Amino acid sequence: MKKEEFCEVLGDINENYVKEVRAVHKAKKPGWMKWGAMAACLCLLVAGGVVFTSNSGNVTPDPDLVQIPSPIITVTSVEEMENYLDFDVPVLDKEVESYTILIEDSYPTMGQIDYADGSEFRIQYGSGDISGIHGGTLEKSENVDGVKVEYYKYETITYAVWEQNGFTFSYVYTNSENIDVASIIQQFE
Repeated sequence: MKKEEFCEVLGDINENYVKEVRAVHKAKKPGWMKWGAMAACLCLLVAGGVVFTSNSGNVTPDPDLVQIPSPIITVTSVEEMENYLDFDVPVLDKEVESYTILIEDSYPTMGQIDYADGSEFRIQYGSGDISGIHGGTLEKSENVDGVKVEYYKYETITYAVWEQNGFTFSYVYTNSENIDVASIIQQFE
């Protein structure tokens, strides 16, 4: 088809047909899509506003509600300590600085006595090293009144660990000339 022929044919097309095709083409775009998109945007705006404004105002966080409870109880006497622990705690004949109890799984499990000279005594049901000192070197092992006691050293710290009657003990001491392990063992027989 030549250019002139095409123009003649095009000129012969009825204008009503062109209008009809244009109307059908416009009708193919559904109007609900436009309104649906606007409704979705409105929902997002409302949801975002609720989320961002739900914690606004004069709400102040309460730090008491988020604190972890202390796993240590400080008591004033060995008698009070024994009430918590449900077992007897041997005490050396020297000045006590503090009595503390360790809580594990909401139950008091270990007693600790800190002495004024810097030494520390611990007692707990079970077995193993409860000194809290890791990496010590075994210096010697001996029997004290039939109980095997192991003596360790870690840098400048010296301590003893032993087990007796279903309990484990540790004694961190500062003066190696005055080791009171035998006194503790005798009290716990």
